[in-house]
Amino acid sequence: MTTRTAFVVAVLCASILISACKKDENNPTGNTPPPTTGSFTFKVDGTAVTVDSAHAVLYTLGIPPNNREIDVFAYAGGVEVLEFHILPRTGAQTAAQNFNQAWLTYETGGLLYHSQSGTLTLTTCDTTAGRFEGTFNFVGQQPGGGATKTISDGNLVVTRMTRQ
Repeated sequence: MTTRTAFVVAVLCASILISACKKDENNPTGNTPPPTTGSFTFKVDGTAVTVDSAHAVLYTLGIPPNNREIDVFAYAGGVEVLEFHILPRTGAQTAAQNFNQAWLTYETGGLLYHSQSGTLTLTTCDTTAGRFEGTFNFVGQQPGGGATKTISDGNLVVTRMTRQ
């Protein structure tokens, strides 16, 4: 094997190793959470998506007046497709891009679509048992005024939560 070939093989092996070891900061185990019980579904521009797993993190935000938030992470096919920053209370929250309401994001192919309008309504918000249920819809737009995606008919069920 030539020196050049050995170098190329070493670089490829290092790249694979680094990629395999990379962990999602919101999922430090690097594993897709176990399947969610119940129905967690939504539509993207009319096409149905079923979430196969989801988890939530309850944390102290430190920004008045709410001071606490819930982050919800949802996966389809082992890939994160939704990330919500919501208030830990039942009722309707306006979809926006701030921590005073619901900040909803759809992700596909590395592109993010942040909520411009819409609503998330929690019918169940049990931070003790770690169970959240509700509905959602929003129009998400890429940063800088890019393309949009319409997220509709969302039914949220999360049965797994950690606390920070």
